[in-house]
Amino acid sequence: MSRMVSRPHGGRLVNVGKPNSVSFGHGDLTLEVDSRTALNLFLIKTGIFSPLVSFNTREDYDSILREQRMVNGIPWSIPIILDMDPEKFEVSEGDTVILKRNGRHLAELYIDDMWEFNRGEFTDRIFGTKDLRHPGVARTQEMGSMILSGKVVGISDQDLPFNEYFMLPEQTRKFFQSKSWKTIAAFQTRNIPHLGHEYLQKSALNMVDGLFINPVIGRKKAGDFSDGIIVGSYDRVLKSYYPTERVLFSVLHYEMYYAGPREAVMHAIMRKNFGCTHFIIGRDHAGVGNYYPPYAAWKNLESFDDLGIEIIPFEEAVYCKSCKWITTVNNCPHGEDKRIRFSASMIREKLQKGTDIPEEIMREDEVEWIRKQDNIFIT
Repeated sequence: MSRMVSRPHGGRLVNVGKPNSVSFGHGDLTLEVDSRTALNLFLIKTGIFSPLVSFNTREDYDSILREQRMVNGIPWSIPIILDMDPEKFEVSEGDTVILKRNGRHLAELYIDDMWEFNRGEFTDRIFGTKDLRHPGVARTQEMGSMILSGKVVGISDQDLPFNEYFMLPEQTRKFFQSKSWKTIAAFQTRNIPHLGHEYLQKSALNMVDGLFINPVIGRKKAGDFSDGIIVGSYDRVLKSYYPTERVLFSVLHYEMYYAGPREAVMHAIMRKNFGCTHFIIGRDHAGVGNYYPPYAAWKNLESFDDLGIEIIPFEEAVYCKSCKWITTVNNCPHGEDKRIRFSASMIREKLQKGTDIPEEIMREDEVEWIRKQDNIFIT
C-alpha cells in the first residue's frame, strides 16, 4: 500500500476484528452502559480513537487529567473511562463483565483495576468549572462513583443511524489516496451549515487538496440541531455550492463533552486518524455558553508540538454590510454596527420564532428546506 497522507495517532491505526461469538455470554456479570460508553466502544473498535484498544488505565487517567498526555507521552486530553455505581453493581478485580446497551451485547471487559471516581477533580480539569449549568459537568455528576479498567475483547458492531453517510478511517484514507490528496483539512461541527462555515471551509480549501466535513452525530444538549437536520442541510448545500470532487462528507458518531480547549485536542486527534493533515479551528471550538474565552482552543492546541496534525486557525467570520462580503474581524476596517455576526443560537431562535434569517447568514434554499421539516431541534 502506498504511503498514507498522515500517520495514525500513536503510529498505528487500531482495527479490532469481529468478535468471537463463541465467547459471548461467558462473563461473570452484566453491566448496562450508557450511550456515551457504547459509542466510545465503537470509536475504539473502528480505530477513530487510535491508539486506544480499551478504556484508559488508572495511570493514563491521572496523566491525562494533569498533563493532557498518556503515560507514554502521547497527547490525549480527555480520559475514556468506564464508570459504574457500586451500590447497584458489585464487581471485583479479576471478574469478567459483559457490557451491554439496551440488552445488546457490546463487549467483554476483563477487570484488572478499579478506583474511586473523583468527579470534582474531573470536572475541574476537563471543563474548568464545577458549575452544574455546564452540560458536561451536569452529566459527569450523573456518572457512577467507581471506574473500571482492563482488557476489552469481543467488541460488537453497532447499528447506528446515518450509517450510509459514515466511512471508517481505513476507508477515508483509501479515498484520499485514490484522489491523490496529500493535504486534507478537516472541519468539525455540531450545527447546520451557514455562510460563515462555508467561508472558513472554502478558505481552507485554498490551502489544501481536499476538505473533509465531519459533523457529530449522537446525543447532544437540548436545543442543538437534530442529526437529521444537520445531515440533510449539508446534503443540500454540498451538492449545490461546493466543488464536490474536492470534498468528502462523512458523519462522526460521537457524544459531545462541551469541553472547549480540551475537546478541541480530541477532535483533532480523531480527524488525524481519518487521515487528515490539517484541522480547522474557529473562535469558540466545542464551547458552550461563556465558559471558555474566545480562541481558548487555539491556545491549547498550539501548546502541543507533537500532535501530528497542522492547525488552521481562523478569526471570527462576520458579514460586513459596508464591504458587502464575508471576512474576519481582523480583516475588516468597519465598526461593529456594520457587522452581522454568525451565531448558531441566533439562527436557532429565528427558526423557532419563524422570523427571517438574513440571506447574508444562510442560503435561502437551505432555510426553506429546514422550515418544512419536523423535529428540527433536540428536546
